[in-house]
Amino acid sequence: MASTPTPEIDDAPARPASALARVARAAVPAVLRRRLGGSRKGLGQSLAEFAITLPLALFMVLFGLDFGRVFLGWVSLNQAAREAANYAAMNPTAWTVPYDLGVLSEYSRLVQTETGELNCDLASVPAPTFSSGTSIAAPAKVTLTCSFHLITPIISNILGNSILVSASSAFPIRTGTIEGIPIASTAPTASPAPTPTGGTPTATPGPTPSPGASATTAPSGSAAPTPTGTATPSATPAQCHVISLLGTKTNKAAAKWKAAGFTGGVIFSPLVPPTYTIAWQSLTVSGTTTVDCSTSITVRSNAP
Repeated sequence: MASTPTPEIDDAPARPASALARVARAAVPAVLRRRLGGSRKGLGQSLAEFAITLPLALFMVLFGLDFGRVFLGWVSLNQAAREAANYAAMNPTAWTVPYDLGVLSEYSRLVQTETGELNCDLASVPAPTFSSGTSIAAPAKVTLTCSFHLITPIISNILGNSILVSASSAFPIRTGTIEGIPIASTAPTASPAPTPTGGTPTATPGPTPSPGASATTAPSGSAAPTPTGTATPSATPAQCHVISLLGTKTNKAAAKWKAAGFTGGVIFSPLVPPTYTIAWQSLTVSGTTTVDCSTSITVRSNAP
């Protein structure tokens, strides 16, 4: 038969517990003693998890801070571009010879004031562009680009110390000739009236009446003729042949109209931008009929 091993008995006498240990053991419940025994292991695990997640949390917070600063700067830069494009649309001829230095100075001051509060370096104030000319309803476009500085070290090491931020805006020109409104012309100047020669005619005295005879009335002097002013004929305005703009893009219509000799503008309906293909024009193309070269033309994206 298999023998059952007998446990070894420790013959060493047990040390008696101190009075303080007995009091502490009696005051702490058994369940709490078991939990306190494993708390050291849980505390070490929490510290390790905290050390791993803290850099990631800081990175996300700083990235959100820089992203918010860049987005706010972009919104403000768009507002500055809109202000500049609106001012350029009201003064389109200031950037053509002869330059209007007062308008150019005010335009530069306006852009610098709008972008002065941004944490963004604007290298220079760009001039507006007029891709379709400076006629009425043509777009005046302004594009602003600046360098935005980052404050997060980690993100700046990845993306660089600065980020280029760009914003653009376009407004239709509101200064120029509008179709249907006549252009004021100089009134003809009357030639000066001629001065009559010979002075004022003097009446001739009549003969002295004889006694018994009836008196004879003396003849009266004749009135001087009133000169009539002659009007100076005005010059005949230049005449041009109407060309077809059908199928032409709106960004090239103004240049084509001016190339035909017209000084009037091209009126876009709807306004540009965006660019579209012209499908209707207000003037009829004719090989024999001519119109004044100062006439404007209205174009549309579809027939009214």
